Amino acid sequence: MNFFSSTKKKLKSAAGFTLFELLVTLAVVALVVGLVVSQTNDLFDRDIKQASSKLAATIRYLYNKSATEGIYFRLILDIDERAYWIEATGDPYLLANPQAFAASGKSTASKSLLDEAKSKSLLQDEEIERIKPKTPSFDQVSERLLKPSKLPTSVYIKDVYVEHLQGPVDSGKASIAFFPNGYVEYAVINFRDEDDSLAYSLKTNPVSGSVKIEDRYRTLDDEE
Repeated sequence: MNFFSSTKKKLKSAAGFTLFELLVTLAVVALVVGLVVSQTNDLFDRDIKQASSKLAATIRYLYNKSATEGIYFRLILDIDERAYWIEATGDPYLLANPQAFAASGKSTASKSLLDEAKSKSLLQDEEIERIKPKTPSFDQVSERLLKPSKLPTSVYIKDVYVEHLQGPVDSGKASIAFFPNGYVEYAVINFRDEDDSLAYSLKTNPVSGSVKIEDRYRTLDDEE
């Protein structure tokens, strides 16, 4: 009787110890996971603040430089490569809804005018050539302050909204235009972390060139 009683107590003790070990192990795992998540969030928070501040400063600089030097700029955002760079041209141009452009890059209005003129023989060849809309020639800017930049490893571009496009661009490249008359396109650049659980956004002010940074996802339709 004493033997079985002693054995039973030992088994209970062993079972209790095993359960205790399991609870301790689970607690340690939870602590480690919590620390990893916290460190990951802290890394993203640090990186996104640095990256968004740098990009916002670039946008403000381009706005001022375009207005003071009479240069047309466009900010190219490569969503897949998590990078951006600047292109410039001295050729005047206007933006329009993409649906108003034919594959050749000419506006449908200008194309219709040319077709009508040709059919009626109202214009000579040199006159037709003169009214053709010209495609601006952009070159990448190599200025030290505007060199191509890569986002930190923890920061991704989720999508980009630009006023001349009908919806968000979430892959490939998107561009934001700057004009010498003191205007930058109304745009929103949304950032995310690797798991797409954290969000950050930059929103341009077309008239002042200022940039609003917020820790949330935004669209062009969102109220200030």
